[in-house]
Amino acid sequence: MWAGWLTLSALWVLGTVGGSNGMSTCKTLDLELVKRKRIEAIRGQILSKLRLLKEPEPQEGDEGENIPSSLISAYNSTVNMTEEWAMQHQDQPSSPEQEEEEYFAKEVHKFNIMSNSNKKEIQLIFNLSEIRAALVSEHLLSYAELRLPIKEVILDKDKEQRMELYSGDGEKARYLGSRFVNSKMNGQWLSFNATQTVRDWLLGNEDTQQLHLKPHCSCDGSSHNFKLQISGMEELRGDLETMSKNMEKPHLLVMSIPQDRAGQLTSRRKRSTATEESCSEKNENCCVRKLYIDFRKDLGWKWIHRPKGYHANYCMGSCTYIWNADNKYSQILALYKHHNPGASAQPCCAPQVLDPLPILYYVGRQHKVEQLSNMVVKTCKCN
Repeated sequence: MWAGWLTLSALWVLGTVGGSNGMSTCKTLDLELVKRKRIEAIRGQILSKLRLLKEPEPQEGDEGENIPSSLISAYNSTVNMTEEWAMQHQDQPSSPEQEEEEYFAKEVHKFNIMSNSNKKEIQLIFNLSEIRAALVSEHLLSYAELRLPIKEVILDKDKEQRMELYSGDGEKARYLGSRFVNSKMNGQWLSFNATQTVRDWLLGNEDTQQLHLKPHCSCDGSSHNFKLQISGMEELRGDLETMSKNMEKPHLLVMSIPQDRAGQLTSRRKRSTATEESCSEKNENCCVRKLYIDFRKDLGWKWIHRPKGYHANYCMGSCTYIWNADNKYSQILALYKHHNPGASAQPCCAPQVLDPLPILYYVGRQHKVEQLSNMVVKTCKCN
């Protein structure tokens, strides 16, 4: 009895190994057929994540309508955040126990600051009434990030300054985190995870809440030549004030579960990071195959305004394992095949790391910004 369990355990371990060499018995498919099936799968996946039974019917005038600038700004911020996250985590493996990602799309909200900075520190005040009206409940909050557009960092070359973020003021101030800045960061973003902070705010009853960003106090006085300028914080007048309306401002970018989907959540776990890169058409091994989806040409959709399409990609190729008389697993595999002639003992090529896709779309006359999880295949692995 124990021998049988050990045999099955050994087969399971062997089936999850994707780095060995040898023969593969995985069935190969026609590339064009795989692409067509992938496109149709994406059609169903997007509708499923948005909880739509069918694609929205286009209405007269939808194609040339004016999209609110606030939604365009929220969409652009979401794209920037997604790209930054992908760059920061592309080489960091994650286990299923560490990360879980909700299957359905998340609604995106952008909340700009209410007030400007003082001379000593950067003071960020947010309207809690606006945030509560959009999120309804702290249980629907999925993720929140504070994003500060850096205009200029004045600091000696090859030096860096630690900036600390606090919630509240005075004796009630609570340390939230820190980031280092340097003179090479002009035009970049300074970001902090604010999920728990926003959740705490929603549990309270205050009308406003504030965050403070200030330089770490150095005992040797080495930071006296330092200055950090954040875009959108200055008080401008006249023509400059008009121009500043199109300038990025410090804001909270919040993702939440739409209220009508709160009771029907499923979760998909992220797999650990792989190292495979995209491959050429001549490569027969398991790897990422390029596939660009044009929403209009491939799906016939006009209701997704941004992006116009995206690189969905897919996994395909042979998965090999060692199969020879000298290998210690040969007898186990032979025994397994004997008792399960219709089963496959070898691993097959499947997605390993997937990135999200932010979209700007409309249903009827209502525009929305949401982020779809696990839409872009970045790496593949034999599973």
